Amino acid sequence: MLKGQDLAFRLSTLLWFALPLCGCESRQPAGSGALSTGPATSTTEGTPPSRTWSPGVTGTFIDRASHDDLRLVSYNILWNSIFPEVSVAGAVKFARVVQALNPDVLALQEIGLHPEDRGKPNARRWTDRDVVALMNSLLPPPEGATWHACQGGDNVIVSKYPLKLVATDTNPPGERQQAIALVDLPNERFAFDLYVLNNHYKCCGNEANDPQRQQQSDAIVGWLRDARTPGGQIDLPPGTAIAIVGDLNIVGTFKPVETLLTGDISDENRYGPDFPPDWDGTGLVDARPLHNIDGPDQWTWRDDNDRWPPGRLDFIIYSDSVLSVAKQFVLNTTTMRPEELKAAGLERFDVTIDDVGRQYDHLPLVIDFRPAGLPSDKTE
Repeated sequence: MLKGQDLAFRLSTLLWFALPLCGCESRQPAGSGALSTGPATSTTEGTPPSRTWSPGVTGTFIDRASHDDLRLVSYNILWNSIFPEVSVAGAVKFARVVQALNPDVLALQEIGLHPEDRGKPNARRWTDRDVVALMNSLLPPPEGATWHACQGGDNVIVSKYPLKLVATDTNPPGERQQAIALVDLPNERFAFDLYVLNNHYKCCGNEANDPQRQQQSDAIVGWLRDARTPGGQIDLPPGTAIAIVGDLNIVGTFKPVETLLTGDISDENRYGPDFPPDWDGTGLVDARPLHNIDGPDQWTWRDDNDRWPPGRLDFIIYSDSVLSVAKQFVLNTTTMRPEELKAAGLERFDVTIDDVGRQYDHLPLVIDFRPAGLPSDKTE
């Protein structure tokens, strides 16, 4: 595992040659568009890092229970801080985290044009193509292959497997764009594909901004009704796995999440009648992962320099008629034992902004899926 300055130098060198020459700005994101022109791919090659495409074995809670499990990670990365041009320290920390977790599908939020840079001439807008180049360098796929990605707003889905039915919004649209794609899973491992809706809901404001968050949830449920009903704008094959992920910024009421779980739409005039979102006519499931599996904490955002208490702002919501969970956790390196950190190639403050453990921003959520009905204690 690469460490400290060596990893920072490699990242900086790789990205200098791999990324598009879009300027020298060290700031960031928000994408746009209605229907995407298609997922981003790249064949950029670089010096192979120490981690490979296949899941590794660390002997810690981070390992999959089975190599056949599908790992989905959702992570708000704080406005492009994964890129060395923006933050060398942040890029090094992200590299260690993503290599340790080795996701099959990674849902990122806050990739794009930094809000503070809006209106500035020549400001850098980071994109899904930049993410593909980065992932190809950090977790290089087999020769001739590439990571695949799509973007909507500041949300990026990046996947080891091809993406289909790519969109940046529902129709009718919600309050803001999202990254939506059908992950084309390998047939030899899965009898279904995974439909991912990656979101970054309206921030802050407590109950005052709940209408925007509710609108986004209403739009998603209306879109899933269309996707599960023959005809209309989109048709998913029956039994397609569904995962709604991202930073939902639930700081007011819980109603926007309840809508995603139960299909109880508030604005039925615009988004249609209530609709149980799972294939079996029931609701979806809120994963509610704990820190490092055992918990007891569930919060996903924290800043001890802020007046707000820690909160559970990030979610993974899924269709349990198709999927069962083999393992799930919120990664918090600050509470890992020294021997766990060493085995996983991580350092204590890899999930914090600072190096003292007071500013966390968001933590990564990790979930390992397998077909519904298989036991969660399956081992190799």
